[in-house]
Amino acid sequence: MAREAGNCEADAAVVAPAEAGGDESQLVARAKSEPQAFGQLYERYYGKMLSYIFRRTLDVALAEALTSNTFFNALRALPGYDHRGKFGAWLYRIAGNEIRLHWRGERSRRENDGRWREEFARLRFAAGPETAEDVEEKMRQFARLHDALSRLPERYQTALALRYFEDLSYDEVADVLGRKTGTVKSLIHRGLARLKRQFELDGATFIEHLHSPVQKECEP
Repeated sequence: MAREAGNCEADAAVVAPAEAGGDESQLVARAKSEPQAFGQLYERYYGKMLSYIFRRTLDVALAEALTSNTFFNALRALPGYDHRGKFGAWLYRIAGNEIRLHWRGERSRRENDGRWREEFARLRFAAGPETAEDVEEKMRQFARLHDALSRLPERYQTALALRYFEDLSYDEVADVLGRKTGTVKSLIHRGLARLKRQFELDGATFIEHLHSPVQKECEP
């Protein structure tokens, strides 16, 4: 269940439009016994999960592998899914677990040695009037942000990534993390403070707007 990473589309919503209606829960219920229905969920969420995992890892090949694992584990666990939360939030939770398991198995995280240029070059960035130099600087800033974020405790990494990279609301982040909204707000506030201190320790200027230049959804 793997697809090659490709372009990133800007007009994808954080939560799939179908979740606003009633057919999402029906589709999930059908997916428990109909492979074709799960295939529809896969098509709907693959790009979103791939781009999220890439922004957490800055490694296209790794993001593809972990995205495949995410959907494999979702399919395996689907019979026990109780529909009480949004399906997208459930997938984010599984993806987060895959990222944690990967880093837990690594002795040390890959150093940011400039290979981010090669990884970013495989994806398309937000369209606009920016020059090539502007895009390069955005990529450089995000690589620096990613490096600083990776040094924080995992709970802060996940909360900040969901809030700022995925543009989830506090309530949506709370849904993914299984915590109260007030707790999530405090977690993000503390995470931002620690991230700012990390930038200061690195002698770098803190980026006030923590958004990824990678567009919101990747598709083939």
